[in-house]
Amino acid sequence: MKILYVTDLHGDKEKYKKTLEIAIEKGISVIVNGGDMLPKQCNRHLEQPAFIKGFLRKYFKELQEQDIKYLAMLGNDDLLAVDELFDTVCNEFPNVYNMAGRKVDINGFEFIGMNFILDHPFGCKDRVITEKDYIPQRQLSAVAGTSNECDYDRIYNWLEYSRTELPYMCDVLNQLPKPNNTQKTVYIMHMPPARLRLGQLLYQDLDIGSVDIYNFLKEMQPLFSLHGHIHESPDTEKGKWCNQIDNTICIQTGQTELFDSEMIYAEIDLQHQEFKREVVKVK
Repeated sequence: MKILYVTDLHGDKEKYKKTLEIAIEKGISVIVNGGDMLPKQCNRHLEQPAFIKGFLRKYFKELQEQDIKYLAMLGNDDLLAVDELFDTVCNEFPNVYNMAGRKVDINGFEFIGMNFILDHPFGCKDRVITEKDYIPQRQLSAVAGTSNECDYDRIYNWLEYSRTELPYMCDVLNQLPKPNNTQKTVYIMHMPPARLRLGQLLYQDLDIGSVDIYNFLKEMQPLFSLHGHIHESPDTEKGKWCNQIDNTICIQTGQTELFDSEMIYAEIDLQHQEFKREVVKVK
């Protein structure tokens, strides 16, 4: 069974269209989208709901017409406030699955999704959690916040809040649905694991991956884990796009920036554990 894995499209319609075009051309019937699906360089409270109700609804219908299953979840740049709408639109289509915190079985392979991340420097803190020894990055904004229906609930002492109020990554991971057969399980996690250089930053020599995710995958030993979040990581000097935790193959394709002329994806054969990363022109 082959899947096409893509992540961090951030509302770039040409990349969405190219993903579908590639799947049709290669006869791939399952597309996995690893998060950060919606426009971000905009008024998110207006444009993200419009993108879901407009473009994504039409896109999901095209996927259905092509008999392609779509496993997707929102990421940290996608507002928490649109979760219910996204779930509603996904549920309109029998071939589309909102993977956040859920498990889906397709042709004997189990897919399990998790879309929380560790703290980052940006003011929007949707889907941000922590772990025991995590040290937050230097903040770029004096005020943080989590989204509500029309604005943000502001947090004025974010560092104190993050130490005392945030859930722990290990607890979130342990609450995920349990696989029946880890050897045929694929985890979709927007945040990459630590220690593998899959979360390598460009602007400083730092791998910001999650220690808890690393430990979780080491214990569970799934067939694959799929990640995103840090677009530039595979193309940095020390970064990688794939690595292993014992028998688990961890893939983080990275992604080009918004409206770039190229797109990055991975083609993965689950049965034969074969995979390749492709960079293609979208226009």
